[in-house]
Amino acid sequence: MATILPEAARHVRRLEAQLLAEIGRWGYDEIILPTFEYLDVLAPGLEPDLIEKCFTFADRTTGRIMLLRPDATAQIARTVAMGMVGSRLPLKLSYRASVFRHEPEHAGRDREIFQVGAELIGADDAAADTEIISLLIDCLRHVGLRSFKISLGHVGFFKGLLVRAGLTGDGQKRAEQAAARKDLPRLQEILTEERVSKSFVRAILEAPELCGQAEVLARGRRLAAGEKPLLQALDRLTKVYRCLCDAGHEDVLFLDLGEFRGFDYYDGVVFDVFAEGIGVELGGGGRYDHLIGRFGRDIPSTGFALNVDRLFRGLDLASRTNDVAARNGQGRGDRTKRGT
Repeated sequence: MATILPEAARHVRRLEAQLLAEIGRWGYDEIILPTFEYLDVLAPGLEPDLIEKCFTFADRTTGRIMLLRPDATAQIARTVAMGMVGSRLPLKLSYRASVFRHEPEHAGRDREIFQVGAELIGADDAAADTEIISLLIDCLRHVGLRSFKISLGHVGFFKGLLVRAGLTGDGQKRAEQAAARKDLPRLQEILTEERVSKSFVRAILEAPELCGQAEVLARGRRLAAGEKPLLQALDRLTKVYRCLCDAGHEDVLFLDLGEFRGFDYYDGVVFDVFAEGIGVELGGGGRYDHLIGRFGRDIPSTGFALNVDRLFRGLDLASRTNDVAARNGQGRGDRTKRGT
């Protein structure tokens, strides 16, 4: 649990304001979400692993279990499904919120996470995927982050490989988790336990290492071997990648056919943001066409969230690096970020 001291607080608030201003310039309206919810109301949008990480307590009046917000996207999905923001689509919503997740001590992850995000709800085409990623890129550049990369993939490709190989439901879940961590030895163990044939094992183990530019897509098509769901995922990914390149973003993109987000509700094009010197992603997002349907009817959607704390560190590290490089003529700046 962190206390942000005055000087750093000014920088953080300015960073949040800059992000929201840029998102607002794209036509996204801010929504303020409740800090806690009833567990039974929000649970349809949360997978079991995340529910286990929730901070819960009893409502003194009713005895019902409540939880501190663990995920803003699930809250927005519930809000949209209940018709609270109207029925006119597409919806463009933004937010800044803290999410709370229990992490083991010394796990290197905060239990309170400051986020700024955007959701594009009601549009299901490559143009919508391109817009949300372009918005993310503009936000990062607007706040002054110059050196970053976006890992771009489609969860349908790797999931399709697992389905084709005939894994059990539990085996598929464990394989997805291993692939998300790029833990190939563990992935191979799972495939052995599931008695997957050697030809399918080779394709599954190759996919998480397929990272690069357009040549990755060609290799992915060979691994797809004519399977329609795999080819459909690659077609969508190819279209989005080309649109982003045409928009001048090729230099910050790389393709990753083993890309997975940490939430089960993603089912299409997904992405993560990385910056030099920060060992974890600064944020990310993707398409979740069936999450809102857990609370009502399916509405195709996509969005992203940025971890403000990590983005702050990325900007601070870049500033320090530039200062060191320019010490001969420009001097050096310094900032203190946090206290506890």
